[in-house]
This record gives sequence, structure tokens and C-alpha cells, in this order.
Amino acid sequence: MKNKSIDINQRIPLDTLYIALESYLDDNYSNDYVLEQLRLEFDGENRLKKALRIVNKVIQRNPLNGLLLENSAEVKTAIKKKVDRDIILIALLNSAFPFSFDVLQKFGKFFAVQEVVNTETMKKSISNVYGGNRATENGLYSVIPMFLEAGFFKRPKQGIYEWTGGISSTNKITNKIYIESFKVNNPMAGAAEGQLRDPYFKFVEYN
Repeated sequence: MKNKSIDINQRIPLDTLYIALESYLDDNYSNDYVLEQLRLEFDGENRLKKALRIVNKVIQRNPLNGLLLENSAEVKTAIKKKVDRDIILIALLNSAFPFSFDVLQKFGKFFAVQEVVNTETMKKSISNVYGGNRATENGLYSVIPMFLEAGFFKRPKQGIYEWTGGISSTNKITNKIYIESFKVNNPMAGAAEGQLRDPYFKFVEYN
């Protein structure tokens, strides 16, 4: 079986994605502006180019861009609150990179039956899908810190991840974007009620 594409090899701070998303919603997104933000985080032209490609894919070329633009006023309001902002940014990340979606869904499966997951368990599980190579490891160390930054779970010590309970969105558009990020990765999914029982939804509580 051919391994699926990973296509992400660098963590992007959520603050940088937030700034990029704001500029996109305001219709003044530019590579130069994004690079200016990335230079605050990264050194070296190669790393900057990699980071810019990832940001462009998450924000500018996201499968959910139609939804974002149709609801731009609501999205702008939602992202003023950190919890909604973080959920939306992770949803966009997972829409752009199926690898990221798969990793978070795997975490949801493990956290459904146990409070703690270690790195080796995650590596083994995701390697069954993506292959046990350096690219898979790099991908994990790119997306997991972003999940941690968003508060989806925590890392009490190196190599250990701990369930901390779902985080509560406060805005309907946040919920919609997160649900759509699931649908992008599961185009044949059934009814909405069934979707919400998927492990992917363990992390977000709907109010």
C-alpha cells in the first residue's frame, strides 16, 4: 500500500496563523506580510520558505475558504476570543493537511479509553498509515505542538500527553468550521449526529 502524503514538516505558531487569517479576512493578505511575521519566529531562508508554504496552504488555499469568506463578519467576531480562535485555526490546519487531521483523530481514539498517551504509541499508530520514517516523525513534531498550544490536551512531561477535557466554543461559526474540517477529510460521512460521535469531536464541546 502506498503511504499517504504528510506534507507538513514545521510547526507554525498559532499567533502567526491568526495574524495571517485576519489579513486574509480583511482582503490584504500578502506573502511579504506573512514573511515579516514568520521572521519573528524563524531564521534561515529555507525554514522561512517552508513556513510560508504551510501558512499559505492553511490560510490562502484552504478547502474551507468559501465558508470563511461567506461568513467573514462572524469569523472576525469569533476569533477575538482565544478559545474560538484556536479551534478555528486547528480546524483550518486539519482541513489543509489530512495528516494533521489523522493525528488529532488518533489522539481522540486513545483519549476515549485512557487519560494518557505516550509519543511512542502515537508514532506506532500513525506510522501504520504514513510509514515509519523520518518524515512521519517530523510531521508529528510539527502538528502536536500546535494542538498543545490550542489547549486540546497537555504535555505534563516529555513524551507524555494527557487528556484535560474538551474545550468549549462560544460561537456557532466556530462549530460550523470545525464540523466542516471533519467533512473535508470524510466526504462520505453519514448524518451529522453520527459524525459528532467520531473521536475527532472529543476535543470540542458545543454550547
